[in-house]
Amino acid sequence: MGRRREEARVDIRQDSQQAKEEIKQRLDLVALVSEAVVLKRSGASLKGLCPFHDEKTASFHVYPSSQHFKCYGCQKGGDVFTWVMERERLGFLEALRMLADRTGVQLPEASGAEVRAARVDRDLFGILERVQAWFHRCLAGETGRSARDYVEGRGLTAATESFGIGYAPGPVEKDASTHWPLADKFRRSQLPVEAGIQAGVLGRSRAGHIYDKFRNRVTFPIQDDRGRVVGFGGRILPGFESETEPKYVNSPESPVFNKRRVLFALDHARTQRAREVVVMEGYTDVIAAHIAGVSGAVATLGTSLTNEHAVLLRRFAPDGATLLFDGDRAGRLAAERAYRALAGEILPTRIALLAPGMDPADLVADEGRAGLDRVLEAAEDSHRAFLRLLGQRLDLSTAEGRAQAYQECCEVLATIRDRFRRQDLLERMAAGLMITPEVLEAGIGRPPRREAAPEPQAQEPERAGPVSRMRDHMVAALLRSPEVLTELIERWPGEEEIFAPGYHRTLVADLQELVLRNGAWPEPAELLSRWLTLMGDDPAGTHFVLRLDEIGRTIEEPLRAVLDGVKFLGQQLDLGRVARLKESYRQALADSLVDRARELEAELTQTLKRLGRPPSRRIR
Repeated sequence: MGRRREEARVDIRQDSQQAKEEIKQRLDLVALVSEAVVLKRSGASLKGLCPFHDEKTASFHVYPSSQHFKCYGCQKGGDVFTWVMERERLGFLEALRMLADRTGVQLPEASGAEVRAARVDRDLFGILERVQAWFHRCLAGETGRSARDYVEGRGLTAATESFGIGYAPGPVEKDASTHWPLADKFRRSQLPVEAGIQAGVLGRSRAGHIYDKFRNRVTFPIQDDRGRVVGFGGRILPGFESETEPKYVNSPESPVFNKRRVLFALDHARTQRAREVVVMEGYTDVIAAHIAGVSGAVATLGTSLTNEHAVLLRRFAPDGATLLFDGDRAGRLAAERAYRALAGEILPTRIALLAPGMDPADLVADEGRAGLDRVLEAAEDSHRAFLRLLGQRLDLSTAEGRAQAYQECCEVLATIRDRFRRQDLLERMAAGLMITPEVLEAGIGRPPRREAAPEPQAQEPERAGPVSRMRDHMVAALLRSPEVLTELIERWPGEEEIFAPGYHRTLVADLQELVLRNGAWPEPAELLSRWLTLMGDDPAGTHFVLRLDEIGRTIEEPLRAVLDGVKFLGQQLDLGRVARLKESYRQALADSLVDRARELEAELTQTLKRLGRPPSRRIR
């Protein structure tokens, strides 16, 4: 068996090598390079200005006979694969797939599951591209006037084409029914509605009706690093705000969209070959920065900076990243969390803080590029900034404050694999905490000391039961990714309260109130701080929130956690409903209420069907 697997691996490697050679035969390196570099004949080669470093005299040569290139200035060189890998900043397998798509070369056959997954991805990318084109046309159409006015008022008109800004019109009441423009577009164009739901642009109501997820919003296509549309961001138009419509929304996660692995406008930064990026918090901020000439501006999408984002930054920002945050408390907490995500990466990072209440778009509108440059030039080394922020948040004059700072520094150091970088940071942190490096090093990898957890108050029932544990995970998922609350509200099928009275209901209601008041989703760090404040002097409540934070850190897919919870809790409610219906049915028969008994039997049958259990002929 092991021998057959090894032979299969050898066959795949041989097939990949054959595919590589066939791609090289079909592609002309001169034509490929000419798409990016102006080449002129020079003897046996063609030469031009090197795209990999700044120069005034051409030292970059392409040799048609051998199909390779060489720069005699920076010494980069290689074949067509090296060119794509260097130019597009791709790994070999990604370059192989890209060039195979371009030349039509068939790569070694993948497994059935891989083929099916690839087909789904292609279908969803195609659907999203068509939706993006439709949103963009709607902005330019008669119904898009208010959206165009908003775009102009925000100073974003210059980026309408380059960023593909669009407009998602709202529903139309006609013939005593509601017509959803995008859903109607799917039907007219014979596009699969299920694919639209999977892509996150359509939704299905509890009654089974199809509706548009984006309505009365200016839309911003979210693209991956290869420029493929994977989702949308939407900003509600003035006049359409309501209790159920937050100011900003992003597409839910899908097979092609994982917000932890996508940075808004990274494809633009990559196309413009920005060597340093500026990480911001909103897409309108990023677009305003690009208009002002900051080509490396990118943004996270409703989530804190993650380790997956760090991988992207290391790959596409060789000169490092500047993290730009609001200077208020929530912004400072977000900066600390971002630092933790990047501390273990070999990537130069700096942190810059805006004045409280100011965002980059406002700064560009008020002061232009000069204002943004001034803030970025004041950015400080991220290690130094982290220690300063830590000192502002914790009272280092107290034993408790120093102990907490000690533990947080140890947690950061434990993520740093490079021995020299860790030693350098260890010494700097030790100096900041006024302890010796040896004392700090002794705490790395040691489990944090925790005080005995107080017993939760009686208001929190069923603490150890499966229902309560599932609710814990659902609320922890909301803390990790607050915007999945929308999916929770839309997917919950019952009229009963999903959360029993107690901490769960209190926290979720607070999140709903916060979103309705502010019109935007809070950052996880901001929500955690708010919930801790909400608990005040209740030690059990504080412990409960901190435990949710710990649970949330283990949840990789918050949306999946919420949807699994909806399914599980719905089943539990149905099981309880079955027991009540059976008892009511027996009582109706005992009282000779035949019509009532029939109604109860029909309701019981429907409930059992939802549970996947065929109704028995006789109710016991």
